[in-house]
Amino acid sequence: MSKWPEWLDESLKKPLVIGGRQLPGRIWTASGCFGHGTYGQDILSSDFTSPFQGIGCVVTKTITLSPRLGNPPPRVWDCGSGALNSIGLENPGLEEFIAEVVPELAENNTPFIASIAGTEPEEFGTMAAALHKAASRFDNWHGIELNLSCPNVAHGGVDFGRNTDTIEACVSAARKATPDRAVLAKLTPNSASIAPLAQAAANGGADAITAINTLIGMDINLQNGKPVLPRIRGGYSGPALLPVALSKVDEIVQQTGIPVVAVGGASSTEDVLKFFAVGAVAVQIGTAMMRDPFTVSKINRDLFS
Repeated sequence: MSKWPEWLDESLKKPLVIGGRQLPGRIWTASGCFGHGTYGQDILSSDFTSPFQGIGCVVTKTITLSPRLGNPPPRVWDCGSGALNSIGLENPGLEEFIAEVVPELAENNTPFIASIAGTEPEEFGTMAAALHKAASRFDNWHGIELNLSCPNVAHGGVDFGRNTDTIEACVSAARKATPDRAVLAKLTPNSASIAPLAQAAANGGADAITAINTLIGMDINLQNGKPVLPRIRGGYSGPALLPVALSKVDEIVQQTGIPVVAVGGASSTEDVLKFFAVGAVAVQIGTAMMRDPFTVSKINRDLFS
């Protein structure tokens, strides 16, 4: 039975369209869940055929132009009310992603948006152009999400994503190379105001904003009095982020009117409804998938079945 409340806009039950693309649903996995979207199909459940059942879209793990080894371990640290991560954008690079991952996603008919990151605007354009050339023949490829806000890399990342001119330039470069797919800009919450960043992305041609990325955080190992992460600080995610994410999404919606795909702290149907209440058009689930890989499937069933 649907948990859809009477006060919620019924238009959210209609198909989701972003940048001219009709997405299969409004509940997505956040970047990095199930790797690039090629893992997890064989996880068993008595209620669902796989953890991918009901998924509106899979956002891939972030890809960079060249392969990256990522940061030294430990890379993930459980903080009780959330998790710290310092992955460092480990990935095989654009060339291998196009050669190996994209065909597998197409074969499995997994709806996906490719997350990409660069250190300068031109890289976003180069990557978007290569993806468009390789993947535009596949109907299950719906667009790109520009990671403008990862706090775990030495170049680019969160500081890169605080500059409105840079954001606009990155989005513009990707937009020109991606004429018929959705372009989303993933923004940092580590800024006093997120609305100007969202407006800059829209000025560059973004169809929607993904908000928010992780907060910057750290934790201490009391056995040695040192930070638990080798890079000291990492990205903090999980349930504790929900009030911050709700506020940032509300700010973007109220001050810009730009469509927002919300992410940050959602782990239940009730959390998703809160994002819908402040104007989000879709919701990504991230850290909760680490504890229950069927979280998206369950929320989609609760709301749309």
